[in-house]
Amino acid sequence: MVERYRRGKGKQELLGNHQKCWIWGKNVVGETLRAGRWHIHELRLSETLPADVIQASRETATDLDVPVIIESPEELTSRCRSGEHQGFLAKMAPFPYEQVDNVLGAASESPLYVILDSIQDPYNFGAILRSADVMAADAVFIGETGQVGVTSLVARTSVGAVNHVRIVQAENLTDVVTKLKGNGVRTVAATGGAAIACADYDWKQPTALIIGNEGTGVSEALLELSDERVSIPQFGHVESLNAAVAAGILLYEARRQRTAGCD
Repeated sequence: MVERYRRGKGKQELLGNHQKCWIWGKNVVGETLRAGRWHIHELRLSETLPADVIQASRETATDLDVPVIIESPEELTSRCRSGEHQGFLAKMAPFPYEQVDNVLGAASESPLYVILDSIQDPYNFGAILRSADVMAADAVFIGETGQVGVTSLVARTSVGAVNHVRIVQAENLTDVVTKLKGNGVRTVAATGGAAIACADYDWKQPTALIIGNEGTGVSEALLELSDERVSIPQFGHVESLNAAVAAGILLYEARRQRTAGCD
């Protein structure tokens, strides 16, 4: 069970400066509010929203001790510098990343993890988190450097999946891989032209899928530590898949195998 944040005293720590500390949009703000996992400093709602919507949001926010402010749509637009807020705006604290040991300690019998090796595009990161949530990955591991973290844009791209996927930000991904292997998890790197097609790998066993950088792929250090290398068969003219698309396909194959034969 995820502990729900409550507002404390003292100086506010923010997700980012000015515009970057805000998330907006009905779905992502609603999911963040309902999950109660990522601390919201304040919730701002448009005065043009239906009264029952404002009341429901206010009740949930009050339970989390989050102040609610009603403003005009123009004021919301001025704060986030976007007209796409749909009447929902939230001022966010830094994202609450998980700890490696906590994630491993709560591992399922056959966990499915995702390791992102220097994904730099926030749209890719958000889309991968969305796939990880849909396909019930146990956690996503990212590095501290060369990798985009959870930002307002990532949160919005994930459509709120950041609130449901356990995300670990580690100083050194090679240490993470070593620790996973020590816990009986096989590490699988997604690479082009690998000897094993993704459908031929046994995804039912404890597995950590490694997705590499958009331009350079999986680093040599992580490739050397990988137990297997898998590829996605391709039949067109362009021998490359977007990192987020590749992750979605591989996670689907993993979940397909794990649920095969289940009612």
